[in-house]
Amino acid sequence: MAWHIRHNVLLNNLLILFGVDGRVARRMNPYLAFESNAAKSVQENAGYSNRQEINEVLGKSKADLKQAVTTHVKAGERMLDIGCGPGMYLSLFKDSAYELHATDINESMLAEAARQVPQANFYKGDFLSVEIPGRFQFVYCIGVLIYISRGDIGHFIQKIHEHLEPGGILYLNYPHALSLGDVLYKDITYVQYSPSVVEKLIAPHFDIIEHHHAFDGRVIGRYDAHPYKSLNPDTDRTYKNSYLLIAKKKSL
Repeated sequence: MAWHIRHNVLLNNLLILFGVDGRVARRMNPYLAFESNAAKSVQENAGYSNRQEINEVLGKSKADLKQAVTTHVKAGERMLDIGCGPGMYLSLFKDSAYELHATDINESMLAEAARQVPQANFYKGDFLSVEIPGRFQFVYCIGVLIYISRGDIGHFIQKIHEHLEPGGILYLNYPHALSLGDVLYKDITYVQYSPSVVEKLIAPHFDIIEHHHAFDGRVIGRYDAHPYKSLNPDTDRTYKNSYLLIAKKKSL
């Protein structure tokens, strides 16, 4: 089954049409059974190697997030990290005056994040179903959109909208579509969304402030025909192929 839903575009689109793609994809999420390793760094437990290429990308994404938070969040305001993992991004704010909240589906990841940022409030479970009290000024989600199915992404965006204060900020950093196959959902367990699809889904709820390539600022429509190549011979994926969206909740 796993091979088929990663390579059969027709089957995948039928699953999407009948609204069961989310159920299938959630059962195959690799982080459901993940166990963090105390011998590894937070970065490694988050799923990233220590190669120079990756360190460069992560350094840029951390700097971008910190800049956005500094711009849009005041001391004492509430922030939510969706899919916080072991706290790699959350820990950027451990010495701040913000009220920190975070979710993740993995108990081992949350335990590590709690060690990194003990003052934060944590919620275990799928963001689509977990109960999180209150609203936030800033909600960010980095590297997680790939695990949100096509059938669930509308609900995902709507729930973020509901959890934001009026004028609150949504911050997304996500691996984007690199081929026609990605646009046609060749793998429903790892969805690399088209930036044009994300904009269409976001537009009814948010005013877009920025939406461009996270590393070089290019604006891409349906998919990126000229992606970066991985320097790792064991994989063709690199997080240098990521897109950045910053959007403000629309006023009613």
